[in-house]
Formats: sequence, structure tokens, C-alpha cells
Amino acid sequence: MINLLKKDLIACFKADIKTIVKLIVGILIFSFILFPIASIMIPLFISYIFILRSFYLDELNKCDYFFNSLPIEKEDIVYSKYILATIVIVISFILTFFYSKIMNYMWGFNNFNIDSALSILSMILFLISILFPIMFKYGYRKSYVLINLIIAVIIIISMFSFMGNGVESDVTEKVSTLKDNSLIIKTGISMFLYLISMSISNKIYTKKEIAS
Repeated sequence: MINLLKKDLIACFKADIKTIVKLIVGILIFSFILFPIASIMIPLFISYIFILRSFYLDELNKCDYFFNSLPIEKEDIVYSKYILATIVIVISFILTFFYSKIMNYMWGFNNFNIDSALSILSMILFLISILFPIMFKYGYRKSYVLINLIIAVIIIISMFSFMGNGVESDVTEKVSTLKDNSLIIKTGISMFLYLISMSISNKIYTKKEIAS
């Protein structure tokens, strides 16, 4: 499984023009057009780019057929994807933390705190919990339209929710302050769904017939 994870990490973070352009355009859009919620949406954007990229590259390179010819357990393939997703989420939050510090220094605006971090973490885990079983069952290309539709709907709902609640900007507010205690419960539920999703994906992919 370690080798599978290494393969995913190298493939995902190997720079190419298309991915770099997507990242630059996305961050510019969030920074100038959707500035009030940039620190909230950037972790989701980064996770979306790199996590889905791993499935895209696997299908492009016909990795399923290759793995089927090797003594590799299907469970390990599933687990490596979920571990990869966890690593990508952590990296996206670290990058967003530094991004928010830069925005705070330049514009005196900072809305990346414990509340926003837990909110976006819950949303990302919830999205992965839905999308991974779908992609393990139907593959990246067959489920492309559906998964992007699901992502778009959840993002739009979340954006209106964040804007409706009023995105706070407080330069002096400490990052360690948690205002909404219910977010801990929501995050815990999302983590639980994440584990259930991993079990479901495992069952789906184990039963999936892959031609040699």
C-alpha cells in the first residue's frame, strides 16, 4: 500500500501546465472575485484538483488493468486513495493558512479561523464520502458529470450559507477561538461518514470485475 500511496502522491503533485493554470486561475478568481470567502473555498478547490486528478490519471494510464495483473489487494488500492485524500486535505489547509496570513498582511482581512476550518473540513469530508464510492464503482470518466454536478450544488449551497451568515473579518481575533461548538459535532459526523464511505468503497471495488 505504501508504494501505491507513493505512486499517487508523485502523480498528483507532478507539475504540468494544465494543473498549474487551473490552480493559478482558481486562486486568482477566489482572491479578486470571491475574496470574502477565498480562505474558505481554496482548501476545497485544491482538494478537488488533486484528489480527482489521482482517479483521472489512474484511468488514463489503465492502472486498474495493470494492478489486476499484480499481487495487489484491492483493499490496499482503496485505502491508499483515502489516505491520499487525507494528505491532500492537510496540505490544502496548510497552504490556506499561509494564504490567509498573506491576505491579512496585505489587506488586513482574515476569515480563516477554527470555525471556517471546521466548516470546510466537514464539507470536504462529506463530499469525499459521497464521491469516492461513485468513482470506485463507475470510474472517473463515467461519473465525471455526476460528481461535478454534486460538487457544484454543494459549493453553491455552501457559498450562500457562508455569505448569508456573514463572513467575519477580524484581524485581532485569535485562530484558536471557536464560536460555534456544534461544528465539533458536525466534523465528528463527517469523519464517521468518511470511514463508512471507505468501507462502502472497499466493498464496491472488491466486488468489481476488472478485465485482464
